[in-house]
Amino acid sequence: MDAVERRDHIFFKCNFFRNVCKSVLRLCSNYRAVETWRQELAWAILKLKGKSLLVAILKLAWSAYLYVIWRQRNKRYFGVSFLTEDVVLVQIKEIVQARLGERSINRTSPVNASLCAS
Repeated sequence: MDAVERRDHIFFKCNFFRNVCKSVLRLCSNYRAVETWRQELAWAILKLKGKSLLVAILKLAWSAYLYVIWRQRNKRYFGVSFLTEDVVLVQIKEIVQARLGERSINRTSPVNASLCAS
């Protein structure tokens, strides 16, 4: 198996991680299909521009997703007990919340308030 197949499987094709990715996207009010690594990267490059709160959250969520999924993959690979989808999602949310805590956010905006609540 080549590197692309493994990378696609780990981050976007494995049902466990695919479900986590869909949950992260839903929390960011983004309802779309999860594709391959190349397609997801192309989407990120195209859509994650600007300084809006949504873009900031999506960037943080993307980074946190990759980090937590890789860490979870290593736990599974080396036979360490691994976490449930819900726990992995909580870890991603905690990383995003910690990073957002450093920003000043206009919570009077209905869109921003909704994003912060998620």
